[in-house]
Amino acid sequence: MRPTKDAKQAWREKVALFIIMVSCSVFFVGVFGFVPLLLCKEDTIFSLQDIWLQTGENWVVIHGIIYDVKDLINRHPGGVDGIVMFLGKDASKVFPRAPPVALPQKCLDMVKVDAMGLNIDGPENNFTNPVCHDFTDLDVLLGITCHDFAAGSEGVYKFMGDFQRGELSHTTPGLNEMGIKWFVLYDRVYDVTTYVDAINENADPVAAGDSLNLDNNAQAYLTPTLNKVIMNSLGADATDLYEALFGSEEYIACLEEMFYIGLLDDEFDTFCYTLNIMMYCMLVFVAALMMIQFLASMIYICPRNRTYTEEDVRSPVMVMVPCYNEGDNELRKTIKSVLNTMYPDENKVLFVVADGMVTGNGEDMSTPEHLANILGFDIDEFEDDTFEYDCIGVTHTKNRARVYHGILQKGHKFLKYIVVVKCGLPAEATTSSKPGNRGKRDSQLITIGYFNRIHYGRELTELDSAIQRAMVDLNLQADMIRFLMAIDADTRVDTMSITHMVYGMDKKEKVLALCGETKVDNKASSWVTMIQVFEYYNSHHLKKAFEAAFGCVTCLPGCFTMYRIIADDGTPLLPGDPVLYEYSRNDIETLHEKNLYHLGEDRMLTTLLLKHFPDRSLTFIPEATCWTIVPHTFRILLSQRRRWINSTIHNMFELLRVNTMCGVCCISMKVVVAIDLIATMILPASFCYAVYLLFLVFFEDLPVSTVLLVLYAIIMGVQIVVFVLRSRWDYLWWFLIYFTVGLPVFYLILPVYSFWNMDDFSWGKTRAVSGTGPTNTLGAVDDEDDDEEDEKEKLRKYRNEDEEETYDSRIRDTRRSTRDIRKSRAVRDSRDEGSCEDSYDSRTENYSRSYRTRGSNDSSSESRSSRGSRKSQSRYYA
Repeated sequence: MRPTKDAKQAWREKVALFIIMVSCSVFFVGVFGFVPLLLCKEDTIFSLQDIWLQTGENWVVIHGIIYDVKDLINRHPGGVDGIVMFLGKDASKVFPRAPPVALPQKCLDMVKVDAMGLNIDGPENNFTNPVCHDFTDLDVLLGITCHDFAAGSEGVYKFMGDFQRGELSHTTPGLNEMGIKWFVLYDRVYDVTTYVDAINENADPVAAGDSLNLDNNAQAYLTPTLNKVIMNSLGADATDLYEALFGSEEYIACLEEMFYIGLLDDEFDTFCYTLNIMMYCMLVFVAALMMIQFLASMIYICPRNRTYTEEDVRSPVMVMVPCYNEGDNELRKTIKSVLNTMYPDENKVLFVVADGMVTGNGEDMSTPEHLANILGFDIDEFEDDTFEYDCIGVTHTKNRARVYHGILQKGHKFLKYIVVVKCGLPAEATTSSKPGNRGKRDSQLITIGYFNRIHYGRELTELDSAIQRAMVDLNLQADMIRFLMAIDADTRVDTMSITHMVYGMDKKEKVLALCGETKVDNKASSWVTMIQVFEYYNSHHLKKAFEAAFGCVTCLPGCFTMYRIIADDGTPLLPGDPVLYEYSRNDIETLHEKNLYHLGEDRMLTTLLLKHFPDRSLTFIPEATCWTIVPHTFRILLSQRRRWINSTIHNMFELLRVNTMCGVCCISMKVVVAIDLIATMILPASFCYAVYLLFLVFFEDLPVSTVLLVLYAIIMGVQIVVFVLRSRWDYLWWFLIYFTVGLPVFYLILPVYSFWNMDDFSWGKTRAVSGTGPTNTLGAVDDEDDDEEDEKEKLRKYRNEDEEETYDSRIRDTRRSTRDIRKSRAVRDSRDEGSCEDSYDSRTENYSRSYRTRGSNDSSSESRSSRGSRKSQSRYYA
């Protein structure tokens, strides 16, 4: 099948973005990371400053040669202290040079030596005995040993040759600052301080302007030609003079033995120096940003244990749950968790939107049938009224839905509910495997659009009218509901979560929306779930806590967020026209827009709130918690993170266009977003660089400076301190798993896979349905779902292990097929004839009384296109 024009355009956009990501990686990681390692790395030549900066290296310098003595410390004859005191320093003073008598005779003035008897052995004769010339009185007092048994280059090599690491380098300014007498020959530095000082001390006084006479000076024991090179080249390069006086390099060995201290390195590498400075600047900036995030997150370090009053829990709340293909266990746990929350039952209502007549893979009933089974209402596809509304989609822009409502009761707890089931147009029953399916954004727009038309006083749609009648039936006023809490159909909320969120909203009127902490429910299901535990914790307590400190949380997750519907002055906020009009766009054509609206709808909604309400804040409440089931197989994780990563990148491009984010110039949240965008694009290259650097350090003994280690320690350390200060010691285990197993997955595999599949707009492996058939009406969202493995069956097995008590045995006994529901219209008619009208008073304390929906046979006289929902009988459970 030939690709369509849109597919070709999406592929071109994907390749263009992929090239941008590769270019960013080459610039930031290649130029400032790999280039210094490959082109500016020096393995054998180090300055004394370089040696001081090394951490974890046990280096000492002896006569210009660097030795790594880490394997010698514990077996040093003089003890550990005798060698530790010289680590990172020059230990030449304890290793004497070879005595002059050991030099080849061609290097000595033998006439002078014989005439003056310099070569006569004697205990005090420095010409024949090795001496530590640089020893001070303090060294003698401290008992430092002069290693005269290892004198000269041969003696040092005998004991230290196996530990040689490199050579010491010097600069001309550095040599001058040392106050020594030196000269250079072929870029090799020779320290002749002791030799020249001895000559000067033993010289006869000379008149001003006369040259020093060395003929009768016993300390000038080298040949006159070598003396001439030394005395006339102090502090300079003697190469030209040496070549003029000698025809070969054979005399250099004598100078090496007596005076060599290292190499001269006066060449300044501007290129490498600039790269290193920029690399350090970037690391300092990243470390500083991590520290700022850490300090900002400390605002939320202390748990806030509050006592709430009746005044704090009066605000009506709607809990919206969009669902798609979830099964009984997922839905039951979510509904039960909402029912069991401590927020007053009369002030909350559950609003469920079933996205089509969809049966999850491995399920024996569709999701709407599961909802009916759990909540206690009946579905009759032939008799139930359907209501039309404008939807988003490619094939269809109209849709029809059914509305059910009632009260679920368990003991003294009850839960008001409204269920909207998108059933599709009549033609979809035969042309689509998922009739009515329009996507999660369409489900959200049903709620947002309803409140928009309520607060702006506009004409209601058929579906709006049905919802409105259900609200009235439940004794609820739509214009009095101030907060909308959005959770996913597989989310289990904490009992105090709604209370915490409402309190956060009520106490700060400027808060437009807030989210809580989402925790992993199936932590130990597999290695895939284990690597996600610390990632979830870190993203909330470091990233979201930092953003919340500035009132700019850039992603409010759809699985656990509360929105403010109207302001205290009556201004619509979430359902306001600017937000609704942009969020309900149906002209989604480019790859950028499809990633925003099809895969990242929650992020896009957050961006629209930041854009249109700059005077309000989006924050984070760590006290409010929920638990969610995360992907437990690598295949499902790939599918989920492809959507998350790609939508995140495109959404950050949108955030850069929001000019109302807090801060000014370079000190603003927009800069943080830009950094996050770049960091996301260069994640794979950064990980490869880190692995290569670790390889060089551990296997090729690449020295690492203290500054680099400190910066890396800050970057990694703050992520550990975040949970340590909260006494969450169990997260140390999850951090180790994340660090050892998770980093390659999250930093390399997932980003590369996501970047290259950026033109894939399906929800993929996390949205499996049973059966096969024509594609759905949304077109680009769920076309590739049908080949998914039986994930829901595995999730069910996990959750059954952890299943708490069920509502009632009657729930389990009410599983029935659609045919069983259809076959008894007579029973329904007789039931409706006997029903009576009764109102429900939310202020009553007698919560256990019977609730019966109003309606009679007369209600059926309304046409199916009327603006009235089907009345459902409530079911009670003791």
